[in-house]
Amino acid sequence: MLAASLNSYSQITLNVNGSSVKSVIHQIEKQSEYRFFYDNNLSGLSKKVNINVKDQPIDEVLNTICSQAGIAYTIKGDKQVVIHSDKADVAQQSVTKKITGIVSDEQGMPIIGANIRVKGTTVGTITDLDGKFALDVNSDVSILEISYIGYKTQNVSFKGKTDIAVVLKEDSEILDEVVVVGYGSTTKRAMVASVSSVKTEEIGDLPVSNITQGMAGRAAGLIVQGAGGGIDKTPTISIRGGGTPLVVIDGVIRNYDDFVLLSPDDIEALSVLKDASATAVYGSRAADGIIQVTTKKGKEGKPRIDYSFNYSIAQPANWAEPLDSWTRAEYANIAKRNDGLPDAFSEDRIQKMKDGSDPIQNNNTNWRDLVLREFAPQSKHQVTMTGGTDINNYYMSLGHINQGSLYENNSYNMQRTNFRLSQSSLIKTIGLKVTTTLDGYIKKTTHPYTSTSDGPYYVFSHIQNKSPLIPGVNKYGLPYNVNDNPVAEIADDAGYNNEDRKLINGNLQFEWAVPWVDGLKLRAAGNYRYAMVANKKWRKDSAKYNYDSEEPIYSAKPLFYNSTNYGHTYTLQFFANYDKTFGKHSISLLGGYEATYGFASTYWVQRENYDFPIDQINPGPESSQKNGGSEGENGRAGFIGQIKYNYNNKYFVEGSIRYDGSDNFPKNRRWGTFYSGSVGWSIADEAFMEDLVEKDVFNQLKLRASYGQVGLDNWGSDTDVFHIGRFEYMSSYNLNNQAWVLNGAYVPGFSEGDIPSSDISWFTTDQFDMGIDFSSLKNRLYGSIDYFYYKTKGFLYAPNQIDVGYTAPLGMSLPRVSTNGEHRRAGFDFTLGWRDNIGKFSYDISANFTKFDQLWANNPSESVSDLMNPYKRATQQTGYYGNLYECLGFYKDAQDVYNSVKRLGSYDLTAGDLKYSDFNGDGKIDDSDMVRTGKSSFPRGNYGINIKLQYEGFFLSALFQGATRFDMYLTGTAQMNGGQAGELPVIYDYHTDFWTPDNTDAKYPRLMSSAGLNGNNNYVSSSFWLINGAYLRMKDFSFGYDFKHSLLKDVNWLSKASLAISGQNLFTISEATKYGLDPENASVEHYGYPNERIFAVSLNLGF
Repeated sequence: MLAASLNSYSQITLNVNGSSVKSVIHQIEKQSEYRFFYDNNLSGLSKKVNINVKDQPIDEVLNTICSQAGIAYTIKGDKQVVIHSDKADVAQQSVTKKITGIVSDEQGMPIIGANIRVKGTTVGTITDLDGKFALDVNSDVSILEISYIGYKTQNVSFKGKTDIAVVLKEDSEILDEVVVVGYGSTTKRAMVASVSSVKTEEIGDLPVSNITQGMAGRAAGLIVQGAGGGIDKTPTISIRGGGTPLVVIDGVIRNYDDFVLLSPDDIEALSVLKDASATAVYGSRAADGIIQVTTKKGKEGKPRIDYSFNYSIAQPANWAEPLDSWTRAEYANIAKRNDGLPDAFSEDRIQKMKDGSDPIQNNNTNWRDLVLREFAPQSKHQVTMTGGTDINNYYMSLGHINQGSLYENNSYNMQRTNFRLSQSSLIKTIGLKVTTTLDGYIKKTTHPYTSTSDGPYYVFSHIQNKSPLIPGVNKYGLPYNVNDNPVAEIADDAGYNNEDRKLINGNLQFEWAVPWVDGLKLRAAGNYRYAMVANKKWRKDSAKYNYDSEEPIYSAKPLFYNSTNYGHTYTLQFFANYDKTFGKHSISLLGGYEATYGFASTYWVQRENYDFPIDQINPGPESSQKNGGSEGENGRAGFIGQIKYNYNNKYFVEGSIRYDGSDNFPKNRRWGTFYSGSVGWSIADEAFMEDLVEKDVFNQLKLRASYGQVGLDNWGSDTDVFHIGRFEYMSSYNLNNQAWVLNGAYVPGFSEGDIPSSDISWFTTDQFDMGIDFSSLKNRLYGSIDYFYYKTKGFLYAPNQIDVGYTAPLGMSLPRVSTNGEHRRAGFDFTLGWRDNIGKFSYDISANFTKFDQLWANNPSESVSDLMNPYKRATQQTGYYGNLYECLGFYKDAQDVYNSVKRLGSYDLTAGDLKYSDFNGDGKIDDSDMVRTGKSSFPRGNYGINIKLQYEGFFLSALFQGATRFDMYLTGTAQMNGGQAGELPVIYDYHTDFWTPDNTDAKYPRLMSSAGLNGNNNYVSSSFWLINGAYLRMKDFSFGYDFKHSLLKDVNWLSKASLAISGQNLFTISEATKYGLDPENASVEHYGYPNERIFAVSLNLGF
């Protein structure tokens, strides 16, 4: 039965009775280093065998099993065993021709032990050490099925051929790959933490300027919400509804911006760590979850160069066109008539708007056409080079992006260059591996700067709000002399706001596999990060001109501002890791120490009222000079411990602890302990599940749970009432440079700061997670589901002065003290997918969904009066928009107005005005009738639907992404109550859906010329103006062809060649679009850069 001898030192212990051969093989694999290969359709695998041996050689064990099952085995290569039908069956095959070939991976490396099988039969073989195979087949055979663990199975036609070459592609879903979690690693099979993965290779072809723009909808638990578009726009990222997550790149905590600007092409793996089991080892900053990135390193093999190019054009995604001026004027007349006033515009003026005979006062200016172009261009280039040997390898990359804007002259733009160098060397004799990495970027952004605009917010608000009745340019095509003219604000001779960012980060790591202690590894690493941001602002108004003149007019004198911010951070790490397997027992121990120090410095200078337009500091008047600066430093340290144990890859137990220190707290409260514990149970490996596993009802079924306490060393932004100020635990003094006047000059002085709090310490978050991972039907159906619950404590707040009888005898407020404040967040997330192959066609369709909500179980900052009102209080209430008047619709007629309770301050009400609820029934409507209503402005449910299709060389991927209901509140011009209200309140076609006697189910109340004519009744804060922002959009799309599949497969010097078209935000379904809004807008009033629809083409080459 043996084609080669087995290692007799492999001792096997088995005690099975009536188990299938397949199940017994799995047990042998766990006890030995042998790998088994077989056809799942081989009938002998399901036969029941009985064997009871202790410390028996593996060859004797296999002989016993095969004799009982009527099968045979063959040894191929090193510790590879092929199970096949009995030799007598093989001999009966009618062999008429020999097929030879080679199987390799996408990097051209041979795959050893790949299964080669004649489709539909048990005839087959495996590849040798060089990835080669030879197989005798019948003359009528034309298809081979080629498979290997961790790779997608391929059906290859060899009709008319006797020699074939096959390239297998990795299937990351079924690969029992190593996953980096925390400071160590595990495998998907053994992982008991709640972790989601984002496949960054799916983002590479997309027209994104930073990685965050391509992450929405790609992983369960990951919530991404945009806020308009523009240059390098960065959406908000949250894990399960928490704050900004911690970023860990190659084991080192890095700044969030470092992740945002990381090239997707440089990322090997991106994981979203969601529960305490995965995050507790990072201690004091991990409560909001972690985005963990492993970057690409060099690989063994010949040098390989890859080049990618992407060119895209962008246009506003959901942006209604404004009405022409005469139509708006006619609606303005309707508004006047509704208010009983004379028309604002005569027929003569309206005719002049139509015929253009009065361009100064009765124009039809389309401000968008004057200021913006149709599309904003963007180009991306990326070059990578990798290669090396088993003892030395390298990875290098260089990328550049040039992003333009919608501005007609592209005066708003960004250029960024990224680089990465990584090199690893292994000293085999002592088992020491040395890895060095250097990465960074240079980013330059510029925007025009004038006295009326310094960013897109102002430019786009002026594009909308400037009256179309006046010209944007004069008769010579020069910017017209009118305030807030966006044509002048973006002109070439306007000033500028330039920002230059530079980052360089270096990492040196030593990993030593201690030769005399099997399983012991020591690691020491150092990371140094240096960053600088230089901001140069030259506020200069461009020339404007009277209508009949070419003589320039300048509104304001220039201002010059220059600032430089720089800082460095270094991190030192020392870890010991011990992994050992004792029979069915596996244990992993990790211990270490980490310390981080950071320093930051900033200084700025400013002069204004320049007489000479020279953009330097010296030409400015010294009398207007201002300057300032600051420095800061911070330090953290932590001791880390972790233990992992599993029995027979079936039962898993893990625990971690971190003793963390932060200088944000006083010495006696500087250190805190954070911990987690987790368990896992691979139910599919139990004996009672054997029949279900063999029938592919379950291929994997794992139950896991975790509990832990992680920390936060601060809460919210500087303006949050619970935020801890720097050195707030110390007595302080405030410096005032103009405290006194002495001899006609200012003299600096000090005043006493706030009373320090003695209770300042950590915020702590208790986290619980329970989840199930499963796959079924030959791993075609797969998914996971998790429930999570987070509880945060440690909030400080100043006590109510009345409650404690304090009347400010010291002239200042009381210090903040510990409270019983408690914030809770809970929900669930899941992933569900189906993948399969149908001949040459393969597909993978999956969906993910995240649902959470949160509340204050006890909010220390809420007033007693609000707490006592069950309809107003925020405590113990899940997501809502705010306290508003409850709108009952429109008044129907004068009788309705007369018989209804009216809001105090409202008068002259009539049909079509808004009607409100007297919620407390006291016969009047005032602030006491404002109650909780609406949904939170941040969506509580988020989802993604991923579709991946492949047929021969063609590939298609589509991502649909969306959110459940969240509310947006219309204000200002969106209500027709701002900007041009009183002159031209109607801007867009959807504004024309206002109340009339014939349109009582309208979007807007009756049209008015002035909101104050009825006491502002229609525009007080009410539920009427809440808009459902729920949406479904085609977020990403890509379609392309791999020329190496067929057309260029024989071009040996070309390892990769693909061409694709792609897009983002191709269409959106949402109630918000009926109000001219994109659900991910920068402003409901269209103040700010609009969200964009993008089309792109990409080319990928490998050499």
